[in-house]
Amino acid sequence: MFTIHAVDGYIETIYLAVYHDKVLLIDSGCRSDVPRIEQAMKRRLNRPMSQISLAVASHTHPDHAGGAHLLRERHAIPVAAPKDINRWYAGFTGGLQHKIDTMLGYFVAWTLKYPFEMICYNKRLAYDHPLNDGDRLPGFEDWQVIATPGHTSHDVVLYHAETKTLYAADVILKVGTGYRPPFPVSMKKEMRESIGKLRNLDVKLLLMAHGGAEKITDFPAIIDAMLTEIDKGYPPGLQRFRKLEGFSPVIKKYYRQKRKEKKAS
Repeated sequence: MFTIHAVDGYIETIYLAVYHDKVLLIDSGCRSDVPRIEQAMKRRLNRPMSQISLAVASHTHPDHAGGAHLLRERHAIPVAAPKDINRWYAGFTGGLQHKIDTMLGYFVAWTLKYPFEMICYNKRLAYDHPLNDGDRLPGFEDWQVIATPGHTSHDVVLYHAETKTLYAADVILKVGTGYRPPFPVSMKKEMRESIGKLRNLDVKLLLMAHGGAEKITDFPAIIDAMLTEIDKGYPPGLQRFRKLEGFSPVIKKYYRQKRKEKKAS
């Protein structure tokens, strides 16, 4: 079995699942979080970085995939990521979306009054293990991959059935005392389906990238609250940023198809 150790990243929480002879890095944080991970391994856990047998990137945003590049380069840590992760930032418009998302990361840090840290990273992630819905993590087969598109087209979360632990990545956020979907919800229908798919999981420990770790007694109630928030749409303060979400070639194709379907109906 393992113990969960949380690392306070630049703009997110990173989790280490620590086994007796190996460590699973559950999302890699920003590029600037790599020293935080190194320090946690050395000072808190007294483990060498070589014991991190796998780093997961749940999706391609800077606070989830940014550190994976450097961890793979500096420590030869294998990286697992959704198989279509590199489609999101492909081509010219994808490159533009990558720059926008990186700037949004800086904006989040600024609103939280955090000091500046370098979070720029390569838009294309080199990874070793492509992940599909229902897969087991290589070397950590007790963790199941669940595809949860909506925030991007390729998000995944991780579920550990034996301990009833769910790593929700950006699919579930804790804001104040309430639970919210991520920003942006690029694919609303898919987001609702993803949230609904999680409803029947037996979850007692919820790990959130934004909101920390919580012991849960009524997970379906959280899911129902999430679905209500998705139907409400964006809060007024985020409405101005809606136009910044549509440059990925995946989203451009998605909305073209939606328009065709609407005309045909």
